[in-house]
Amino acid sequence: MMVMGLGAAGPLPTGFGLAPASYGPEPRQFTVHAQLLMQSSSSKIISTAQALAVTFSGMRELGIMDRALYGSILQRILEQHPEYLGVWTVWEPNALDGRDHEFAHAPGHDGTGRFVPLWNRAGGVVHLEPNVNYDVPGQGDWYLVPTRCGRETVMDPYQFPVSGRKEFITSQVAPIFHQGRCVGAAGIDIEVDRLLQPEAEELEESLHRGFVRLDARGRIDHLSARTRQLLSSFVGRRLVQEIPAGILRQIARVRGLPGTAELAPLRRGSEALRLKHAPHPESGLSLLIVEEDLDGSLQTQGDTLTAREQEVLEWMQEGKSNPEIGVILGISTHTVKRHVERVLAKLGVENRVAAALHSQSQPKKRAA
Repeated sequence: MMVMGLGAAGPLPTGFGLAPASYGPEPRQFTVHAQLLMQSSSSKIISTAQALAVTFSGMRELGIMDRALYGSILQRILEQHPEYLGVWTVWEPNALDGRDHEFAHAPGHDGTGRFVPLWNRAGGVVHLEPNVNYDVPGQGDWYLVPTRCGRETVMDPYQFPVSGRKEFITSQVAPIFHQGRCVGAAGIDIEVDRLLQPEAEELEESLHRGFVRLDARGRIDHLSARTRQLLSSFVGRRLVQEIPAGILRQIARVRGLPGTAELAPLRRGSEALRLKHAPHPESGLSLLIVEEDLDGSLQTQGDTLTAREQEVLEWMQEGKSNPEIGVILGISTHTVKRHVERVLAKLGVENRVAAALHSQSQPKKRAA
């Protein structure tokens, strides 16, 4: 397998730049584990976040609990990759070594003593600070969502405080497991503006996402060759400096909404692209995010709605709330909620706005 971001295949001292003596009680076993991880045995690309998570899991399994060693690995990865703003890990309370109380307010730790180091280059200098807000729903979704779902996740763009300044970033995060239990996560942070540079196609490939910058009129301000080819293959023609009118109409409906809004997906046979719109908080421009459907959540075979679900969807499109739909259809609010959940799941969308947009852009499918 090929590992994105961890250097060439070989012993870990070469890939991470650490001395063998740093490995703790069983350096040979850990070096073999890292070698197996980094060898090119297939064409599958393993992200830096996933490689870090697997490596840290292996270290913990071997009883390696030296926090300085874990931190040194993060630091070296950041130094080797100027395209990353930050490289980090967050562990559950006492999950690493049971000694959180000894590390309160130590470098890379907060007052809880949890191991939460964030190595970053904000301000142009590589330095260490503790992660913040990792346990706050909403603000800490970059940690809470991947550890809750138990799989690698690419976060929609969000603002995060780094060295006293809010940075507009996306994160690729992978959960860390030990003895079948999720004990933390490892991740990389990338500035969204870096993804809008000509040399960012490799980053797009590792994230399985493309980022299209749009001006105030919805015209393409930046589009990589990779994302242009991907979008054009679903639209049916080569995009030059414009976005298809159907997508622009959807963007117009969500432009005033805060944060990222999901649009109706593009489909080509059984394949699909997830589309999202996000305002850029600093430039005043906006982003069209093109996400590959790697997990098959947008597949069409399961999106046939029952007659009742179609009725609920039509009232959702009218902007009705669950209680209002319940009164109109003569059913309980709880039943409406269940119908809404099934509609979202079948359409492969995340919220009511996207479901309403989907119903406008796709032929209706009603069960017989």
